Amino acid sequence: MARDQHTVSVVIPTVGRETLALCQAALAKQTRPPDEVVVVIDQARRGAAWARNEGIGRAKGDVIAFADDDGIPPPDWLERLVAALDRYDATAAGGTFRETDPLLDAIRRRNPLPMTEQLDPGGLVGNSGNILFRRACLDVCEQEDGYVFNPFFNGPGEDWELIWRLRKRGATMVYVPNPVTHLRRATGRQHLRHSFQRGVGIAKMFRLLRTDTSGIVPQDSLLWGQGGRKADPRWVKALWEKSIGPFEWRRFREKRHFWLFWLGEKAQVAGFAWELVRGRLSSGGTHPWTVQKQPDI
Repeated sequence: MARDQHTVSVVIPTVGRETLALCQAALAKQTRPPDEVVVVIDQARRGAAWARNEGIGRAKGDVIAFADDDGIPPPDWLERLVAALDRYDATAAGGTFRETDPLLDAIRRRNPLPMTEQLDPGGLVGNSGNILFRRACLDVCEQEDGYVFNPFFNGPGEDWELIWRLRKRGATMVYVPNPVTHLRRATGRQHLRHSFQRGVGIAKMFRLLRTDTSGIVPQDSLLWGQGGRKADPRWVKALWEKSIGPFEWRRFREKRHFWLFWLGEKAQVAGFAWELVRGRLSSGGTHPWTVQKQPDI
């Protein structure tokens, strides 16, 4: 295969997990080796958005990939992402995870993703543990928004918020079905805590979208629209599916996994409601980090 003309930097945010060494070892065995690996140690726990922005500031590449410290990229990870980026003249290329934890694997298998590479109109590309971007588009975000990853998303959601801002600028995304092996283990308590934080992130995204006038959404949701276009929230269906349901026990081989998933949906609702109330009280009903409509990249 002919060598591409890019300088590729890989940014890995970490809080010091032992699995970081496994991720680094996998990057050292890539069929398309990275030109540099930037490890950002977040000792003060300032959050993934801070760590990724710090990594971007240190990186020298014209293409910047992101990996998590508990993810093991397959040997052809960079090769396939870079090739897809160039083939489609895309802004970003990314994929998903292959879970090693039985609970997380059971949950992810509920909604199988495509097995073919394709342009993504909205909803497939966005996971910051398996994605790369052209540096130029991130620089535009930095210059016009004041940041790349939004620091107000100090939990789940900062990656999808970035994808949303890029889509508003006319960015092209390409989905590459080449999953990274995810080593995260989740006890029942950990899953519920993560679900609550995910609900917080969804509430922050909801508040942003409610004040935005572009009509573009990051992915389909009952809360903000379908098919990549903004619409009024479908509260009745959303509350039924999240607060009462979902009734998907047939999709789970183990009843325990279904019930943990079901409880996780309730924890997500709790996180969503908590953030909406907290945000309204702290900002007096206004949104402190509204992003204005930006020109195309």
